[in-house]
Amino acid sequence: MQDTRHFYRDLPTLETFTEAIRSRNHASLPEDWWVVIADVVGSTRAIEQGQYKKVNTVGVATIAAIANIDRSVDIPFVFGGDGATFGIPGALLGPAQTALRGAQLLARDSFGLDLRVGLVRVADLRARGFWVNLAKVRLSPSMTQTSLSGRGWEEAERMVKSGAGEVLALDPDQGEAHADFDGFECRWHSVASFNGHKLAILVTAMSDDPAVNLATYQEVIARIHAIYGEERDFHPLRPRAMHLSFNPATLSHEMRVRTPRRGWLARLGYLLRLLLLNLAGSYLFARNIDTAATQWSRYRDELVDNTDFRKFDGVLRMVIDGNDDQFQALEDFLESRHRERKLVFGLYRSREALVTCLVQSYNGNHLHFVDGSDGGYAMAARGLKAQIKRFHGTPA
Repeated sequence: MQDTRHFYRDLPTLETFTEAIRSRNHASLPEDWWVVIADVVGSTRAIEQGQYKKVNTVGVATIAAIANIDRSVDIPFVFGGDGATFGIPGALLGPAQTALRGAQLLARDSFGLDLRVGLVRVADLRARGFWVNLAKVRLSPSMTQTSLSGRGWEEAERMVKSGAGEVLALDPDQGEAHADFDGFECRWHSVASFNGHKLAILVTAMSDDPAVNLATYQEVIARIHAIYGEERDFHPLRPRAMHLSFNPATLSHEMRVRTPRRGWLARLGYLLRLLLLNLAGSYLFARNIDTAATQWSRYRDELVDNTDFRKFDGVLRMVIDGNDDQFQALEDFLESRHRERKLVFGLYRSREALVTCLVQSYNGNHLHFVDGSDGGYAMAARGLKAQIKRFHGTPA
């Protein structure tokens, strides 16, 4: 059998986000791969109880666990706020299950959350007529991100959440459970809005015709630019607004991820180390000092460039900065297209943006996940799901 482990690594990189939403630019995932769905059960209720940072942390920690299975293999994924979706080569199925169970243990033991994980074989989805496609798009000169298309991803999520028989469902107490969370970092202050709020946007085009859906997404993106301006005007982060945190409550999330099942002395030592690192980092940032290992004068610029504030996985997902007038203009536009049955959408405004990081090196190879401080994506998804139910004529 052909070795497909490096399928994603060898994909050509698309250079613009506009190219990434064109499904004709996407490639089919090999049939020996698996779709992995990981999400926090009851995330909306947890967020309403003020646990949005815990939910966000578990989602990114799961990405770190998968990324560290074999660093020679590029793993495609999309972060969804309360979890993540992955493609896993069949050759890594065993180690992936071990790492995912480790993430489930972390969620339960360190954060009191239930991380649901299920795997569906791509071949099984394809046999039922569900396509599982993806592309790799340029995020910055040093980083790429994944875009997904095809109803297979959506069907895999439905199967995992409904407990279908074809799903390989994982239980942290059944089988080996161990994960490496190296690279997970959570060291930044939340970022206050520059104009009024941070807006989480979810949009799904609803036509059966891919060409019509593409036109819908293009129109939505064009309207966002018409209302909000250029990317630099609505990007949720700005380099000079990024400040390292000295709040132990904020830093404790990284401490709990990086020191699972260790004693309180080890955890306290890790927390003190974080405080010292952030003190040193603040000094280097303030004076734009570069070292042999890291260009600290450019790191915050790279951080903004390497942020996944905009992505596509069959749903257009964005976190942007704006004001109430802009919000109303966008909501009116989306509502008009919803009445025309072109799309469904969810919106949610937060006061701040949360930033959680996956750092393989401080020179370029670092990726940053952004969400609304009140669980923006998960709360926007509540409105999106209600519209989908009404669209199909089922009770909301």
